[in-house]
Amino acid sequence: MSYVDGSHLLQLSASEPWSPNATIFIPLESSQILPYENSACLSVQAFLHMCGLKFKIEQMANAEYISPSRKLPSLHCGKFIISETTPIIDFVNVKGYRLDKHLSEDDQAKLKAYTALVNNVLNPAQKYIAWAHEDTSRQITCKRYGSVYPWPLSFILPLRKRSEMLEHLKAIGWGKDEKSLTKIEEEVKRCCTALTEKLGDQKYFFGDSPTELDAIVFGHLYTILTTTLPDNRLAAAVQKHPNLVKFCRNVDKEYFRKTAST
Repeated sequence: MSYVDGSHLLQLSASEPWSPNATIFIPLESSQILPYENSACLSVQAFLHMCGLKFKIEQMANAEYISPSRKLPSLHCGKFIISETTPIIDFVNVKGYRLDKHLSEDDQAKLKAYTALVNNVLNPAQKYIAWAHEDTSRQITCKRYGSVYPWPLSFILPLRKRSEMLEHLKAIGWGKDEKSLTKIEEEVKRCCTALTEKLGDQKYFFGDSPTELDAIVFGHLYTILTTTLPDNRLAAAVQKHPNLVKFCRNVDKEYFRKTAST
């Protein structure tokens, strides 16, 4: 089995058909998965649903360690293991399943720009809330992260992970010295304003057909809207944009509730 982490392996994977046993591995949803992990997992699921691809979901307590990069989700498809949202989308694209074929070059450039905006704002914002916000880290994150381990690992491993994530946030300019909840709220508000203006009254961000942007935005916004935290200012920021809330409801109905009923 090969870990897809470069263009060469991606090209090798192009000749392999989509496996009917393709499986996404995620943490335990009821007790373990963290909000930013859920965002990534939902984004990938939405993208695969939009591509019309069949896959299974396996909840595993050690999902983080099944992933070669230790980041979620991980997709096992045939001989390949791919982790994280963007590499998984790239993997699917080289197999010929693309959602952006109908876009002009100008719209494809816009798609990349808006995707970068979401990845550079909503993703680190959710990580900051999870690990750098004291109340959320103590009351929610550390308890969920440690829930699958026996004592004393249930105490030690969350502390180690928090230290690791705080270093990560600092390295990308989202550390506690650089950011505050107020600053993060403002960045999320600006991101939502840009998204709401792009969406307008359309069904999807580029018209009547979904793209990977729709999948990624859905993963983040749906998670923010449906997760109760000690501080819910991000959810409040999203709720001020009715078209984004409607968009999340529509994607949930079209690609998750309908799929679950078939």
